[in-house]
Amino acid sequence: MGGLGTPVDHTTARSLGLEGPQVLWLVTAGAMDLFAVDAGRQGHWHFLGRLETGTLLLGPVDGPRHTLVGRPLQNCVLRRIQLRELHRPGPGPYGAYEPYGEQAGHGGGDPYSPYGGYAQYGHPGEPYADPYTDPYGTYDTHGTHGTHATHAGYDAHGTPWTHPAHEPVLSPLDDAFARGYGRSLRVLFEAPFDGQHPTPQPSGDGDADGPDGGHGTGASQDAAGTGDENILWMSMAPGSVQYGSAYGADTAADLLIDGVLWQDMVNQQTRLLSALDRWIERLERAHEDRTAAGIQAGEAERESADRALLNSIGRPRRRGAPSGTAAGTDDAALAVCRTVAAAARIPVTDPDTGGAPESRLDPVERTALSSGFRTRDVRLTGSWWRDNSGPLVGYWSDDGDPVALLWHRGRYEAVDPASGERWRVGRDNAAEFDDRAVMFYRPLPDEPLPAWRLLLFSLRGTRADLRNLALGGLVAVGLGTLVPLATGQVLGVYVPAAENGLIVQVSLALIVSAVVAAAFMLLQNTAILRMEGRVEATLQPAVWDRLLRLPTRFFAERSTGELASAAMGISSIRKVLSGISSVLVQAGTVGAVNLVLLLLFSVELALVAVAMLVVIAALFLGMGLWQLRWQRRLVVLGNKLNNQAFQTLRGLPKLRVAAAESFAYAAWARKFARSRELQQRVGRIKNLITVLNAVYLPLCTLIMFMLLAGPARGALSPSGFLTFNTAVTMMLSSVTQLTGALISAAAVLPMFEQVRPVFRALPEVRGGSTRPGALSGAIEARQLSFRYTEDGPLVLDDVSFRVEPGEFVAVVGASGCGKSTLLRLLIGFDRPASGEVLYDGQDLAALDQAAVRRQCGVVLQNAQPFSGSVLDCIRGAENFSLEEAWEAARLAGLAEDIQRMPMGMHTVLSDGGGTVSGGQRQRLMIAQALIRRPRILFFDEATSALDNETQRIVTESTRELRATRVVIAHRLSTVMDADRVVVMAEGRVVQQGRPADLLADTTGLFHELVRRQIQ
Repeated sequence: MGGLGTPVDHTTARSLGLEGPQVLWLVTAGAMDLFAVDAGRQGHWHFLGRLETGTLLLGPVDGPRHTLVGRPLQNCVLRRIQLRELHRPGPGPYGAYEPYGEQAGHGGGDPYSPYGGYAQYGHPGEPYADPYTDPYGTYDTHGTHGTHATHAGYDAHGTPWTHPAHEPVLSPLDDAFARGYGRSLRVLFEAPFDGQHPTPQPSGDGDADGPDGGHGTGASQDAAGTGDENILWMSMAPGSVQYGSAYGADTAADLLIDGVLWQDMVNQQTRLLSALDRWIERLERAHEDRTAAGIQAGEAERESADRALLNSIGRPRRRGAPSGTAAGTDDAALAVCRTVAAAARIPVTDPDTGGAPESRLDPVERTALSSGFRTRDVRLTGSWWRDNSGPLVGYWSDDGDPVALLWHRGRYEAVDPASGERWRVGRDNAAEFDDRAVMFYRPLPDEPLPAWRLLLFSLRGTRADLRNLALGGLVAVGLGTLVPLATGQVLGVYVPAAENGLIVQVSLALIVSAVVAAAFMLLQNTAILRMEGRVEATLQPAVWDRLLRLPTRFFAERSTGELASAAMGISSIRKVLSGISSVLVQAGTVGAVNLVLLLLFSVELALVAVAMLVVIAALFLGMGLWQLRWQRRLVVLGNKLNNQAFQTLRGLPKLRVAAAESFAYAAWARKFARSRELQQRVGRIKNLITVLNAVYLPLCTLIMFMLLAGPARGALSPSGFLTFNTAVTMMLSSVTQLTGALISAAAVLPMFEQVRPVFRALPEVRGGSTRPGALSGAIEARQLSFRYTEDGPLVLDDVSFRVEPGEFVAVVGASGCGKSTLLRLLIGFDRPASGEVLYDGQDLAALDQAAVRRQCGVVLQNAQPFSGSVLDCIRGAENFSLEEAWEAARLAGLAEDIQRMPMGMHTVLSDGGGTVSGGQRQRLMIAQALIRRPRILFFDEATSALDNETQRIVTESTRELRATRVVIAHRLSTVMDADRVVVMAEGRVVQQGRPADLLADTTGLFHELVRRQIQ
């Protein structure tokens, strides 16, 4: 045997895919590990055993979900032997193995087929008298050794015996057997058990554990009723095999000669791999169950430990806890939400008045959903009761009931809405509250908002900070006047008079005033920082909420870069203005106080100082406007660069296929070079402003000295002159700071211009919208017409049809006839130019369209999955369980694919689902649509990349939901299963009816479409 076949080179491969079953694999040296793996060579490898030297393995059969893969160890020598090499050619073609359950007959067939019967072994046409007689005298049928007559090749002593003239020459296998080779080979084999006869337990080397942990047993050849526990994969000892109904000793030579046994081995291997399929599936399910049980046990242990620790420190019982179960009802949660929302100035709508029930949501989430505001879970850690995070919905740690947490006088208070009782939270009772809380975000009003209303919206709740800001400013203004007055008095009076004591006293007074001013400036800056944080924390989430509520047309008209700038515009503005606000306040107050002081000393000279101030301000204003002009262009160009970078990265595979990377780089480089040029222009203007800031202050001081030395000589006393000069210097210095801050702040204007469209656009769902309630699935399109622009052509023209609850309607037509546009109108993405869409007789334009879509499952054409894990993609942003996600994957025909992934449901997908195939991507989107078990399903070419079997699974799954289905499709197999077909052409409905009826109309468009597809 070692001379047959070809050697296998596996030096550069870590694994070896085993062909079969017409191939034998012989380990002639070393060893090879054997694994069961998914037929697609993906997922986990399951170790089966190690094949030592001398092991002969039949290649795996096709059909089961798993196959066999070898991993040769170091110094392993492996040979690949075609079964046809074992026998000389016969008159007929080589045979092939029969499928499982269709064994070849024992008395006929190709005598040289590896899987056919061997009753004709010997001379063709002459039946072989004793196919099971040992030609080598090695054993009897009961395992005792004896001597028998030889039949071919050489006798037991090596003496050749003659053939008749008509008998063919020996094959390599015959010759090897005659020489006695192959008697020490080990054979991988499995024994079926039919469960009908008692089986003696094997002994010796024949025992082996199968996938189910059972031991090998002898049985009859009939495999009917074979169970998983009775099928194994075992490596037999040299010269023995478990075969038939008794445990005997068969040599490898006899196994190779017995042609019937080849077919039996193929059949048993089919059973084996099928058993492996079920065994591996049980292993994977058990692993998932153990993982889930471990997580639940860990959570239970943690909660138990927390309760034990809290009880050990003698935690007092909470006050004001209502008795019974009323605290856990939805009414109690609604009362808590009303209390917290009132503190946050958010109106609350009762979730029970209309709308479909959302039983899977927490009562707090249901209230937020019905009231139209966003929430966020926060963690209460450390001394959380001392940090003001706004009104919160907290939870009692013992029973999980909600409680209102409101800020009052430096710390949080827990409020019971039922009794109105309040108690302060401190270190002694903080453990009574769970570490999870919910924060409410106040939405923007449902109307266009000018800048001043945005300012008022963002400043709500900052009254205390405004008070501290005003107080700090007044004190700073008052103390700021002491510096010029003290300077003039000391230098003009005390120094000439040598009043050292008074000089010391004034100096000490100035030091004290400086310390006091620094303290109030700290209070002022702290108030400004708190206000900046509150404004961003209020306005930035409101902008995101507004963006998510805008109609889809708003996003279609803008690039990705513009939308990104709008989404993060508030944060960008705050970063630019950070620190500028305090400079503006301080420089403005100091300049105003010193201007008043100048007017008190000399109106004429004060007017001259104001004139110089106006000239400088005009000069800086002109340069600021010049800089703003280029900054606007720079912001627009930056958006284009961001958009181009995003699109290039998303389309990089297409660019590589088209070999267009150089063109993409050149397009980006031109825009980037332009942006650098604009940045240089802005930089030159900033440099010029910096030079003017350094020059104008000494120049203005020189002009003031020239006036006092000339026309205004004698207008001021020496002390008055010194006071006036100090006041002028401080005023001009504050103007320098003020102009620099204003020029820096001017950079936020282009940023605000990017955000302004968000505030001007009206949200899709407004406060006056009607909530639809639980939908039955009835849909009607009544005289719909639509055009993309006011003066554009009609894309849909007077389209009307009706869909009954639970009906399956297919919309077909040539490309560009308006099918996808019709679907966008049905789900409210676009508004019709005329006509209406009705859900249960209610006009969609007057309904809460978000509430309608929450009851629909939608898969749009070319939809892309979310980035993250498979579980995150299927669940979306909602809190579905892992079991619900698996059920949705099963309905979409994706469960088996996910099981073969490296981490199952937790396998991470790239952005846009680039790591999965097109069909898997479509099934992911279908699973995401089905997880809610919606009443209405909209599919736009959602199964175009699926094979027929997977499409059948999806069709049956959606039929099980008993949901209304509106499907846009071209495939005949999808359309013919519909209850009704709507045929469109050039934006109009030209045919409606049952598929068979439309197909019978040979003059109709549907018949023509089907004919083209068949051809």
